[in-house]
Amino acid sequence: MPNITSAGIGSGLDVNGLLEQIVAAERAPTENRINRREADYSAKLTGLGSFKGALSSFQSSLSSLKLEATFNTKTATAVNPDLVSITTTSIAQPGSYSLEVANLAQSQSLAAASVAELSDVIGTGTLTFRFGTTDYDAGTSTYNSFTENTDRAAQTVTIDNSNNTIEGVRDAINNADIGVSASIVNDGSGYRLLLTSDQQGFDNSLEITVDEGATAAENLDTTGLSQLAFNINAANMSQTQAAQDAEIFVNGLQVFRQKNVIGDAIPGLNLTLLSADPGKPTQINVSQDNSQVESNISDFVDAYNELVTTLNGLSSLNTDTGEAGVLLGDTTSQSIIRQIRNTLVKSINTGGDFTTLSSIGITTQRDGSLKLDGAALSDALSSNFDSVAKLFYASGVPSLSSVKYINASPSTQEGNYGVSVSSLATQGVLSGSPVAGPITIDSSNDSLSLIVDGVSSGTVSLTQASYTDMSVLAQEIENRINASSALQDAGAGVSVAYETDRFVITSSRYGSDSSVSVSLANAALGLDANASETSGSDIVGSIGGLPATGTGQRLTGTGAASGMVLEITGTQTGRLGTVSFSNGMAGNLDALINRFLSSDGLLTTRIDRINTDISDLADDRAALDKRVAAVEARFRSQFTALDVLMGQLNVTSNFLQQQLSSLGNLNGKK
Repeated sequence: MPNITSAGIGSGLDVNGLLEQIVAAERAPTENRINRREADYSAKLTGLGSFKGALSSFQSSLSSLKLEATFNTKTATAVNPDLVSITTTSIAQPGSYSLEVANLAQSQSLAAASVAELSDVIGTGTLTFRFGTTDYDAGTSTYNSFTENTDRAAQTVTIDNSNNTIEGVRDAINNADIGVSASIVNDGSGYRLLLTSDQQGFDNSLEITVDEGATAAENLDTTGLSQLAFNINAANMSQTQAAQDAEIFVNGLQVFRQKNVIGDAIPGLNLTLLSADPGKPTQINVSQDNSQVESNISDFVDAYNELVTTLNGLSSLNTDTGEAGVLLGDTTSQSIIRQIRNTLVKSINTGGDFTTLSSIGITTQRDGSLKLDGAALSDALSSNFDSVAKLFYASGVPSLSSVKYINASPSTQEGNYGVSVSSLATQGVLSGSPVAGPITIDSSNDSLSLIVDGVSSGTVSLTQASYTDMSVLAQEIENRINASSALQDAGAGVSVAYETDRFVITSSRYGSDSSVSVSLANAALGLDANASETSGSDIVGSIGGLPATGTGQRLTGTGAASGMVLEITGTQTGRLGTVSFSNGMAGNLDALINRFLSSDGLLTTRIDRINTDISDLADDRAALDKRVAAVEARFRSQFTALDVLMGQLNVTSNFLQQQLSSLGNLNGKK
């Protein structure tokens, strides 16, 4: 049977209590040191987390300032807002324009003869719709001609016994979704079917032919479905509204467009024409909207001050209590704020007077925070807005006006880059055959069609008149070509001039994609098979001494200038000065903070190291537990041996006492 022992039984000592005290005394110094280190690490981790949050908030304030578009907020107003409403884009430039709305663009509308009831049968057969330019005199009901718009395909609608009423025809046309809207109007004499082209402009009027499956004559009469015919042979419908281009004058220059929404007449302005008032121009004023820029810069200052306040609170020493901030003496946070401050005081080439934050009213205070002088900032923006803006976002400043900085990429490096051009870009040109004025434009020669930069203009219809001044006719040709919706949608256009004895048409685009050719000839204008065509060519040059990619008038850099795009607008070749490129204050700060917060960045590395140190403390605790367990085992073994010895001694002592007592009793009996 095994022995059953209990510490202290033999000796009567509180062995377990003694062991607990010995173990606690052994554990305490090391455990306290580990706890202090863990608390210190955790406090620093929390402090760095707060600092990181403030740093991220500051970076967020840079997101708008580092973008050029943020600074391109313009407002445009018309003195007479009843004529036009205006919205702006980033390329709008401050200034004033005179705008006269002579005519609104409108769609052609045709009305059929009236019927007494909505259920009256019209007829059966097919309706074929073509789109183009109609020469029709509504006053005399004379249909002169129709020129098809080849960019729009003909459409056919079938009318049978299921949809042969006036309502059925209306629904069949609308359901076919062919670019024609049908409606029914009661004009007092009865119900009339009204057909309207969905698109505005001269080139989108309607030609309607009817096939009732009968003789040709029956397809042209005014009975059955043929009462809806509207063509050179049978104009059975009434034109209630003629197709018309919008006609405006910008600073006296006549402009035609097929829609009442015009986005390419004045760069950066989208004009929505509301009403016409011929002969009474209104003034449009475009100005820079500084209020949003001032707000963004103020937010930037506030965010930076919040960062400074956060760090000051985390790294300060309370002289009254002696309590130190958790980041007091922390080299990581101090290094970060020092690099940010160095960036804030850098000078940037903006091409103007405002090259530092202090020059626009932002100064540094004794506690490291920034102070914004709102009045000084407002004055700076009013004085030289571009210089203030370029202080913040990435920009290039050319030394010559013939070089225009367009944009750059994140890979473009800051620096000064020399620009050199060996060959300038050219435009595509169509030079007509010789023609002499005066020229009379009538129904026999009022049409032409071009292909501009690979895009068909569709059939262009000129205003019929007798032109004695060839420059006036050149302007008419230019206006009508540029009114083509197909060219507008493609961003293509032309300029037309009469040079010596011929019309010369030049593409608005530069480069190898620039070209002008004849699609539908007009011999009266010399725009025929004998006209000569010259395609454009791209610019050839270098940026920073390295060959650049030429596209039209634009050069795109390589190497350190990779992604930088410059537009060369001058007529000189050779060396064209330099371009000084800077990422701007906001761009540099954003890149700097990205480096701090990257996976191998200064702040991230510091936080990761502290987390590693905290993890290492777990190993220290495990080692302490192991060492303390060994100490406890050793002392327990020693106490157990002592307890056994004490027990044996106690047994011996008791025996001796018993023996001595027995001897005393024997002596008493004697």
